[in-house]
Amino acid sequence: MHYDVGFRAADELVHTHVGTGVPALDRLLEGGYECGLMHLFYGQPSFHEVLLRAAVWAQVPKKRGGFESSVIIIDSSNMMDTLKLADYASEYDMNIEEVMENIFISRAFNSSQTYDLLINRLDEFLERVPAKMLLVPGLPDLFTSEGLDANRTQQVTHIAARLMVKTLEYELITLVSTKSPQPPRGFPPVGRALASNAQVHILVEQTPMRTVYTLTKHPSLQVRSEYQIRHNSRFGVTLPLDLFFKDDPST
Repeated sequence: MHYDVGFRAADELVHTHVGTGVPALDRLLEGGYECGLMHLFYGQPSFHEVLLRAAVWAQVPKKRGGFESSVIIIDSSNMMDTLKLADYASEYDMNIEEVMENIFISRAFNSSQTYDLLINRLDEFLERVPAKMLLVPGLPDLFTSEGLDANRTQQVTHIAARLMVKTLEYELITLVSTKSPQPPRGFPPVGRALASNAQVHILVEQTPMRTVYTLTKHPSLQVRSEYQIRHNSRFGVTLPLDLFFKDDPST
């Protein structure tokens, strides 16, 4: 299989976007996830719901903003929730059985398995499964929990570089996440290699009433935030005034 990854002038590049299934993220990214880019989610673990929605929305017909694509998941965080997948499939008017059949999952239980799956077996997965979306939830977390010595740090660096290359080569949408605590300065807690190779960073924060998505890194978009109201807000919580105004609260 041949992939054209040669030089292109900026005005010749075609940026293909696919909807996220989350309106706030579609607004934040001006259309959705971009093919050929690694997207890194960090912050509060509600991003797991975003990744599960992405696994379903990728299968939505193209005329509705989806990909009509299978999805590969290399899961290091045990995030899979079949009940939520079924709920999202129903929400998007998709056949639940067909959605499940088009999600291909490989579970990693330690850092060695994560490394083997992404370095030695990723090409095999991508050749066998015609997927255009790759999810790697919790990628650095097992390495961190086992102790980031020199060998594991080198492995994370190797994985990050390979993921960026394969994302471009296969024109994938790659979504990576970490549940490691966010450091005080606000940078992704994933090390320099992964932070550098992921071209898009999205910080996820929650309040009792809304989920806030902040774009902290992107090759062409500015830093900014969007939010969506949480449907399970507690009774009796007062909504801030700015929620009722689109622009100027004085109007």
